[in-house]
Amino acid sequence: MVEYLVPAQASEFPEQWYELSRPDHFWLQWRLAAALGQISDVGIAVERPLRVLDVGGGGGALREQLEGATAWTIDVGDLNAAALARVRESRGRTLCYDVLRPHPDLLDAYDVVLLFDVLEHVEDRRPFLEATLRHVKPGGFLLLNVPAWQFLYGAYDVAAGHRRRYRKATLAAELAGADCDVRDMRYWGLLMVPLLLLRRWTVRRAESDGDCVRRGFQPPGALVHAVLRAAGRTEAKLLRHPPMGSSLLLAAQRRAQPERSRG
Repeated sequence: MVEYLVPAQASEFPEQWYELSRPDHFWLQWRLAAALGQISDVGIAVERPLRVLDVGGGGGALREQLEGATAWTIDVGDLNAAALARVRESRGRTLCYDVLRPHPDLLDAYDVVLLFDVLEHVEDRRPFLEATLRHVKPGGFLLLNVPAWQFLYGAYDVAAGHRRRYRKATLAAELAGADCDVRDMRYWGLLMVPLLLLRRWTVRRAESDGDCVRRGFQPPGALVHAVLRAAGRTEAKLLRHPPMGSSLLLAAQRRAQPERSRG
């Protein structure tokens, strides 16, 4: 059941993404493996019942994956009613929620806040990031995933609403001066880079946004999908820190609040 803390908003985001982004999709599986590797390396406990907020969680695929792999309770927060309608029931809440209009009960409330494949859609990033960080407990973590490398930007990115792609320096700059410390950044999807170059050359803007997203995200058959899933498992196991990749993960820890002076 969706809890409406704010009214839903209309979205131009192609609904084909939500149709295709099932938890068993090779790209989501690859992202999950890379994220779990980072989570382990920065010392976030997967066996503890942490409270987590997935900002821009869409149809809930990431929550479904992570709640299956951890003891976490994950709330999904999004403004897209069509996406929220797809979210399956789980341990966490499903919220129609805008971090820029915060509910007081949700501030400083979460051990981990997820911001996966959201920041690249946002025009005014600093207020959005600062508002998102306010939901993290002092000492808690903000985990981000974004698409990497501007030379891979093409018609698919435009159709999907991406305003930019990142490298480590540009993503770190987004958090410069924020109330957090970057603990880890890593690329993933090295083996996907040639495929994204091919996608850039073959997916054209003459198609509708929905067709662009479908052609750019859906594997052309079960065999190709199986091969890509195997490639993702292999890379995640053997290459935790590839020199580049199709996406970029960041883990930042919110600073503990300074003690108030006495007297």
